[in-house]
Amino acid sequence: MPQNVLGLDIGKTTLKAVWLSRKGFSGGKITASRVLDIEACGGIEPALQKLAEEKIFSAACVALLPSSEIIFRRVRLPFRDENKIRKTLLFELEPLIPIPVEEVIADYLTIPGDGLFAAVAAKKTVAQWIEKLEKNFARVPVVDVSAAALAAQTADPQSPAGLLLDIGGSSTSAVFLENGAVVQTRTIAFGGENVTRALARELSVSISEAEKIKIHFDANRHIPETLECCRQFGRELKNTVEYLILNGQLQQEPADIIFSGGGALFAPLIEELKKIFSCPVTPLNLIQKKNLEVEDGIKASFNPLIMNTALAAALRVSSRRPSFNFRREEFAAARGKLDVRLQKKWAAAVGGVIIALAVANQFLDYHLKRQQLQNIKTQMAYIFKKDFPEAPQMVDPVRQLQTKLEENKKNFGFLETFSEATVADFLKEISAKIPPSLDVVVHSFSYDGGVIAMQGEAKDANEVSAVKNVLAQSPLFRDVAIGQTALAKNGGRVDFSLRIAVKP
Repeated sequence: MPQNVLGLDIGKTTLKAVWLSRKGFSGGKITASRVLDIEACGGIEPALQKLAEEKIFSAACVALLPSSEIIFRRVRLPFRDENKIRKTLLFELEPLIPIPVEEVIADYLTIPGDGLFAAVAAKKTVAQWIEKLEKNFARVPVVDVSAAALAAQTADPQSPAGLLLDIGGSSTSAVFLENGAVVQTRTIAFGGENVTRALARELSVSISEAEKIKIHFDANRHIPETLECCRQFGRELKNTVEYLILNGQLQQEPADIIFSGGGALFAPLIEELKKIFSCPVTPLNLIQKKNLEVEDGIKASFNPLIMNTALAAALRVSSRRPSFNFRREEFAAARGKLDVRLQKKWAAAVGGVIIALAVANQFLDYHLKRQQLQNIKTQMAYIFKKDFPEAPQMVDPVRQLQTKLEENKKNFGFLETFSEATVADFLKEISAKIPPSLDVVVHSFSYDGGVIAMQGEAKDANEVSAVKNVLAQSPLFRDVAIGQTALAKNGGRVDFSLRIAVKP
């Protein structure tokens, strides 16, 4: 484990660096830090070069990429073996991402109970970042994602549901955690720059003056427009939580919120979040949490809210908690250069081993597929015998079961139990049951085979649940279920669908 580590937080507008001298597996001292304006430096490459020119920063470098450059997806696989997951993950992700799987690299975290949380990056993007970093720093063992690396240092296994907010300059990364594990992330187009611009407009001051007002805010100032900007961010975050709960990706609303990032320096923003979520909202200070020291010369200027993510990068190398790392497969970090003579000496032997392993792999794969086929046949025979015990033998199980089902329909009248009510009756009943106080608009309605399919738009998720509950009380309907829901494109409203089973 490196004793001196450089942590880099690469944002859209700033490059933050923390130099950490470790002491064993715990503790350490921050001896240097920098915040560079990327635009003022002439771009990210000149900014990295400028940082590397300072000799103190010439060591192992851990870089965190912005969450906005990464695609996050949740998937489920029927096994937990890492080798099988690595071989299967990209095929499972293929229909879920807009980039061909040949052009991406993926890593994953396990979700408690069931499922995987995967991070996907374009190989071209990862290659470009590694090239830029290795031009300036001796070794880059880890390339992680900012939101995940920060969450790895803060997650509490005892907390059933938590939310980590990294409020940057132009965007906010929201990390949702359950029992200490990352289960979902979202990037919201809101940051400290939104607050600064709102203050500048409302107070008729320059951007630089508004930035000072934001950091050193006087509670007596009257800023209703800026507060509304903050409330709008809070409502969007609240809608995101409700959407994830409706889709089963979260079990409950966050019990506590931890915030970090330069955008969180505006105190009224935090107060608005407390009002909207009605739960503790506390700042993150990794220095205190990890029992670290800070060099006296930089202690006064080192702001934890701004530097937490870069510090999380420096802590990433020694962290026992999992996170992502795109330095794998063809991007795996080199552990050292091999002597050319050793390469020649072992080339033939390695080639022979590879061929032998390839043959063994083919044989094992063939054997595994045969075993899987036999298992499928056994399961089919069991299901066939259970559902059609009087059959003399199984010849064509699908056709035999279809024939048996058609006979049952004729014998027991399965198709003669539809309701005598008309479509007009159903429309009249739905119109009467939904109270005018609910802000609901129905876009489509269809009835087929004893089932009504209805789609529409509601004010929020609570109103969708209210519609379901009132329709379930109707004497005409046997069952009412909410289908897919999603945030509407026009803002804070919710698109929904209902499936209504009609009583016979």
